[in-house]
Amino acid sequence: MERIDFGWDDFWAEVFRVKFRGSIPGIQQYDEMVVDFCLGALNLGKGKKLLDIACGAGDQSILFAKRGLHVYGFDLSTRLIEVAKAKLTEAKLEIDFSTGDMREIDFASQFDAAVLLSHSFGFFNHDENKRVLDGSFNALVEGGRLLLDLMNPYNLPRFQKTWTKLEGGFLLSEPHVLDAPAGVLRGRPATFIDVANNRMIEMNEDALAGNDIRMYTALEIREMLSQVGFSKTELYGQNKLPKMPYAANSERMVVVATK
Repeated sequence: MERIDFGWDDFWAEVFRVKFRGSIPGIQQYDEMVVDFCLGALNLGKGKKLLDIACGAGDQSILFAKRGLHVYGFDLSTRLIEVAKAKLTEAKLEIDFSTGDMREIDFASQFDAAVLLSHSFGFFNHDENKRVLDGSFNALVEGGRLLLDLMNPYNLPRFQKTWTKLEGGFLLSEPHVLDAPAGVLRGRPATFIDVANNRMIEMNEDALAGNDIRMYTALEIREMLSQVGFSKTELYGQNKLPKMPYAANSERMVVVATK
């Protein structure tokens, strides 16, 4: 069997964010609950403008649009934006999807709220992560809110090696490993057994580079948000209703910051 490797946008973005994500039982109901929570936590109603940062293949963006919001969604992956636009055509909705880097957000006072969902914050070094928050702050109108949906660093899931049957083959996902001294969740190298083409596909350096996540504590996040200008920060322990206070054993760490 031939062994080859591919980068994130070449192959792995669609495998993880479309095929694997779509195979998770109850994922559509989960997305509905997350969107409902966001609408309440951000106090958003019909006609409000929302920036969906790192929107992936657009599943939650589309649900926000169905609730009557004006949505702008962007992601680093060109392939995921192509998938999002195809879903948009099928749903007969209007969303402005584009390719973009969250470190280079250049909007000025255009959005009532912004979201960064599915623990998509912390992929870079500290200064670059702070740039993401700075760009998000600038994109919001006065009184606008930013919501970060993060893993709780004090209560991480039990990561395990998994095999998943997907279209065309099987996905082997290695577990994340916490690098405690660095405060970084390392990893998840993966292999796809491409049965249809008799080959084994692995992650190249480009795909692996985006796998590490800096695990910030609530104290660190609050300090960063204050430094970029946010005036108020609220913490919740789950990303679905009812709102629950954040604690060490919470399922998630959801941060809502007000400009």
